[in-house]
Amino acid sequence: MNNFIYLSIITLLSVAFAWLYQRMRKKIDLLSGEKEAIEIEEHRMFDFLHGLSASLQEDSSPPNMHRYIVNGVIQVINADAGALYLLDDATNELIPVCLSKQLAPVIPLSADLVNKATENANSLRSHLTLTTASADAGFLSKALIDEKPIHTNALTEHPLFEGENNPFQENLAVMTAPLIYGEKKIGVLAVTKHHSGQPEDQGFTANDGDVFASLAEQSSFALGSAIIHSDAHEKRQLEQELRNASEIQRILLPRTSPGLDNYHLAATFSAAKLVSGDYYDYVPVDDHHCGVVIGDVCGKGIPASLIMAMCRSVLRSNASNEFSPAAVLHALNRLIFPDIREDMFISLLYLIIKDDSGEAVMARAGHDPPLLCHHDQGGEIEILSPAGMAAGIDMGDVFDRIVQDYQFTLKKGDVLLLYTDGATETLDADGEEFGVQRLSDVLHDSYQDGADAVIANILTTLKEFSGNDQQNDDITLIAVEKR
Repeated sequence: MNNFIYLSIITLLSVAFAWLYQRMRKKIDLLSGEKEAIEIEEHRMFDFLHGLSASLQEDSSPPNMHRYIVNGVIQVINADAGALYLLDDATNELIPVCLSKQLAPVIPLSADLVNKATENANSLRSHLTLTTASADAGFLSKALIDEKPIHTNALTEHPLFEGENNPFQENLAVMTAPLIYGEKKIGVLAVTKHHSGQPEDQGFTANDGDVFASLAEQSSFALGSAIIHSDAHEKRQLEQELRNASEIQRILLPRTSPGLDNYHLAATFSAAKLVSGDYYDYVPVDDHHCGVVIGDVCGKGIPASLIMAMCRSVLRSNASNEFSPAAVLHALNRLIFPDIREDMFISLLYLIIKDDSGEAVMARAGHDPPLLCHHDQGGEIEILSPAGMAAGIDMGDVFDRIVQDYQFTLKKGDVLLLYTDGATETLDADGEEFGVQRLSDVLHDSYQDGADAVIANILTTLKEFSGNDQQNDDITLIAVEKR
């Protein structure tokens, strides 16, 4: 009896030992398999990082980086698909910039779209390519808001997912990670993996999540570097284009004063930026008359410079043998009005002087009134301000009625000063404008030394007035001295 008990106990122990051995063996094999999988994943990650560095050196353009990151991450963690969304700061939306060949549908899909995509797979790709996601709310934005990765093995069951279950998102494991470079939020990286839904098959593992987080961090650095490199390249290109535009604009300005016997003209032009909305020109009318034009477009930069180039061409084409400045400005206004933006206008002043006399006539299209310094009255300043309105505002009827010729006489020693508002609106350290009165004072103090001295003294006074402050508007000055 005792032997039978002992034999039974030994048999039971043997069975239990065999069962435990088999279980431990399976666990060891499982751990060994997981270890091997982790080692393979680590090798893939190192290959990815090495390739990312090489890609950044060979071609750091954003599109190339986007493709490499999405496809590389998919390969490392053995995902099915991936997508890269970048943050648009202007709209605060996540914009899809790269989708893998197999799609990663991480945004809600409507029932109509699901039906269409079931029949035509291109419908789903088109939708995912064109559809943005809010950066303020929703599943996709959660990683960016919290600045940490999100891992779910059932997308449609996640509390932040607003879509319904469907064949494309059923049993879909998703990992998303924020892309942050320094303090700047760049976007979101997402990968997906379909699974059976069984307990032993739940999509991504915890180790997958750790590796994915590391890859996203390195991708953020690469993307940030690529963006900085691209922005710097575009900035250099833009600066070069602006320098070219500035050089062209300066070529269009007069190189020398007109060779008049009884007048001496001096001028200066200083742009606040590389290109300017200010403009001046000396226009040959005939053998005895010379036109002097000064103008200012409402605005600065390339748009303003283009408008001014157009005005120069139109004015010159209408100036030959036309002794009425108003008629020239009327023609100019009618030609440019259809092509100018509603929020833009041009102020112009066109003066025609007769070389063998002191006769002068001008028309003012909304430009700052010129200052006439009378030599025979001890330097008294007269502001010449006939009526006028800016070009580009009215189609022609009102403009033609208001802008008329204004005749006056220049006597020996008189100096007429034309200027743009960049001079009078120059600011000092306290924000006070230079103003017309100060401009008149400098003209009064300088006129006896001639046109060149007037321009030089105004520039010196403006510089002293503004101190080290940056010039905030274009400045153009023309002094017409009667000899």
